[in-house]
Amino acid sequence: MIEDYNELPLIYREKYRLTVLPRWRKKLILLKLFILEIFFLFSIFFMAIKSVLFYFFNYKKGYLFKNLRYGPKPRNICDIYIPTKSNYLNNNKKDCPVVLFVHGGSWGFGHKLQYVLLGKKLSERGIVVMVINYTLHPQGNIDDMLEDTDTALRYCYDNIENYGGDKNKIYLMGHSAGGHIVSLYGVENYSKTIDQLSDEEKTKKRIPIQGIFSLSSPLHINDHFLHETTRGLEHISPMRPAMKGPKNFDKYSPTRVLEKIKDKSIRDDRLPVPFPAFYILHGEKDGTVPLSSSTKFFSVLMTKLSNPTARTLFLKSYPNIKHIDFIFDMYNDSLVITRNIFAGLDSDSDDDQPDQITDFAEYLKTGKKSNKPIKQTKIRSTILNDIVNIITH
Repeated sequence: MIEDYNELPLIYREKYRLTVLPRWRKKLILLKLFILEIFFLFSIFFMAIKSVLFYFFNYKKGYLFKNLRYGPKPRNICDIYIPTKSNYLNNNKKDCPVVLFVHGGSWGFGHKLQYVLLGKKLSERGIVVMVINYTLHPQGNIDDMLEDTDTALRYCYDNIENYGGDKNKIYLMGHSAGGHIVSLYGVENYSKTIDQLSDEEKTKKRIPIQGIFSLSSPLHINDHFLHETTRGLEHISPMRPAMKGPKNFDKYSPTRVLEKIKDKSIRDDRLPVPFPAFYILHGEKDGTVPLSSSTKFFSVLMTKLSNPTARTLFLKSYPNIKHIDFIFDMYNDSLVITRNIFAGLDSDSDDDQPDQITDFAEYLKTGKKSNKPIKQTKIRSTILNDIVNIITH
């Protein structure tokens, strides 16, 4: 067992005692993960080569800016991908939507170079993409990561027009731990009314953002700790030290932060800047971060917004997508979406039948999905197409 398990809330402490695995099983799990990691690295070899070739050799000069420094810390560097179709270099256009992407990696690993194809694919669809590195454990903790996100956002707001982006159309996006960071940043910084701000917070300019994309993210830290325990990984995961120990799990859990807010109290007319829309996307076969992490966050946030709609709060699950598949699926751009996914809370289907779309109004009223089919003319959309559709419509 971890040495500081007594810092867990009582109910989670008891669950931990019941779910913790013996040491010999944890060793077998680590061996299995090591072997699977080797096979995984082989499986992505050609994708990695493709990324390297584009990043270092094949990119179009003037449309990829590498290793820009957005802050003073060692890892405060980013890459910016610009749509070649924007022609902003020639006509000084500054109207492209912007995605600021925060990578995953269990709060202790990851690098912007892993997301070269993500930047490339989104920029090919008319979106300026800023992919950042940020301080990781053990060099820092969650406070440093949130601070880096804030620094990157302010740099983006102040400078993105130089790269053809519209500073009033910025979206935060993160996968896995990165999704946790941007979600926590969002609920902490955009849910407080003016009279709830401290004197220090009142002097700090709020940067308006259009929305936050949470992609397969752990949004309830105590729950995720128990999930890591069932996988025999809680003792080696960077999450616990990155969150500064179990006593702070609730403090840095976006779901728990929301639960402490009064119901229906998040109203734009009471906020310094409007509360950003939340787009919560998750794979149903995700064994690393369960879908329940996103659905629980969604259900809590829905009770806090004064007037939730599909344009301000959106949840979508993908039946055949695992954790890392979520990013790899975004590199598959062979399919085109032709419907408005804001019809409601939905889930893609593998067959040729129309998707079963939840009537969003009914969902808000009853909390239950509708089985009423909606006629559509489309081929099955990819995650990439869904994200582009949200941003550009």
